[in-house]
This record gives sequence, structure tokens and C-alpha cells, in this order.
Amino acid sequence: MRIAFTGDLHVDISQRNWELVPYMSEVLKIIDPDIFIIAGDISPELGDIEYCLDCFANLRCHKLFVPGNQDIWVLSDEMQRQGHDSYEKYYFYLPELCRRNGFIPLWMEPFIYGGIGFIGNIGWHDHAGAGSGEGEFLKSYRYLLDSIWNDMRWACWSDISMMAEGNSPPVRRPDYEVAREFNLRLDQDLENFAHDQSVKEVVVVTHYPPFSELSIVGMPFPGSRDTETILFSHPKVSISISGHIHDRRDALVRGIRAIRCSVGYITRDQGKYQDVVKNCLEVIHLIDRDDFLPKAQA
Repeated sequence: MRIAFTGDLHVDISQRNWELVPYMSEVLKIIDPDIFIIAGDISPELGDIEYCLDCFANLRCHKLFVPGNQDIWVLSDEMQRQGHDSYEKYYFYLPELCRRNGFIPLWMEPFIYGGIGFIGNIGWHDHAGAGSGEGEFLKSYRYLLDSIWNDMRWACWSDISMMAEGNSPPVRRPDYEVAREFNLRLDQDLENFAHDQSVKEVVVVTHYPPFSELSIVGMPFPGSRDTETILFSHPKVSISISGHIHDRRDALVRGIRAIRCSVGYITRDQGKYQDVVKNCLEVIHLIDRDDFLPKAQA
């Protein structure tokens, strides 16, 4: 089984990011994977997300999507005051965009193909991990700090119970509550796969990195420590795919292969699109373990 994936396309950032998407689609037609995954952060604008998903709509493979933090932003104080929030995008608008363009909204619909279970969600942060304090982080990762500040303003997970008591929107739930909610859903979905004998192993897709080993030195851990605990507690989990940090990583964390491959903010000095795609589109191969077992004698 061939699985191709990318993340952090950020088509709203620059013309080069926008133009990379149809080019990447043509490359994927040549690769012809069985599964194609986008690990979040296309754009805060629904129209941009539709453009991106539509570019990949004609691929013959199964297509999976998990939102990133920027995909759920509500970029209008007035809209937030009217009661529009990130839950509305996460549970209504984004799933509808996915289905309309041939993508499976993985956080809503866990998927099984060839004995492999695919599961995931945004994987929110809870600020519980201080991260490594060794040295200063590179200026190229400054966007991670900007992301924290932007989440505080534009990520609006409404507290319905507080609003029901007469508080005017927006009334936000704290990040640790949101992270716990999504972690509980992830754990339940993994538990369902644990009892499904047709699922031999599981690929987990989150936008935020689930493991501290995927952090940046000098930066707070941009995820939830509880997520990695959940993944470690389910033996069928073999691969973790994530995004958010704009680099390429491939590490083995306590038996789980943790991979990240993001586009990020494309600059003019990054060369031709074919060179960019080499660094932001990963293809992995999963081989049925039964293929290595000796065949039974007749």
C-alpha cells in the first residue's frame, strides 16, 4: 500500500503556495498512491480550502483530510459576536467541503483500507508541556509563536454552557478542555479499532505533533502530552502523521513511526515547484506482514 501525504499548504499566504497545489496534483497522478492525506492548514478561508480539495478531486486514490488550526479560524470579530465559531467550521462546513470534493473527513469518519485503519483529528494543544529550553529557537520558526497568538484571537471554541447562562458570545473554552475533548474522541475511535479484527494496524493523523520528540528546541511543545499517551496505549498504532511545524521529520518513537512533511511558507529562493514538491510530499509503503510469513503447506 502506498500512502502519500503532505500538510500546511497555506494557499492564502502567497501566489507560490497557491500555484503549488495543481502542480502537486499532477505529481500525485504519476505517483498513483492508494491513499492521499492532507494533515491540515490549507487556509482560514473556506473558498481557498474548496479550491485546494477540488485540485485533488480527480485523483483515483482514497483522499483523507484532517483540519489544522488555521482551517478553523473565524477571522471576524463581528462573526464571533454573532455566535459563529470554530466548532461550526470543524463539524459542519469542513466535513461538507470534504465530501463535496471526494475527501473523507477523517475526524468524523475513521476509514479502513486493506486491513489498515486510518483515524485522526486536529489534535489541539493544551500548553501543558514546556518543551526544551536548551538554546534559542531559530528565527525560521518564529511563525510558531505567531500561531499561538493568532489561535488566541481567531480560534473560537465556544463554551455553550456559559452562553446559555446569558453570557454574550464569544465565550471561549480553555485550550486544555478542547484538547481533552479531542483526545477522548481519538481514544474512543482507537478503542473501536482495537476490537475490530479486520484492522491489523492503525495510522493516526493529527495536525499538531503528538510526540515531544517532534518539538523544536527552545519552543513550547505545540501539542498535548495526553495525545502521545493515548497513542502509546494502543498497540495497533504503527504510524503517526502530523504537520503544523514546517519541516520534514521521520523518527521512531517507542515503536511508532512519527512522520512530518509540510509545505510551509514558500519563498522565492526555494527554486522550482518540482524542487519544492520533493521536500513537502512524502510517500511511504506499508507491506502486509503476512507476506513475510511462511506459506502453509498443502
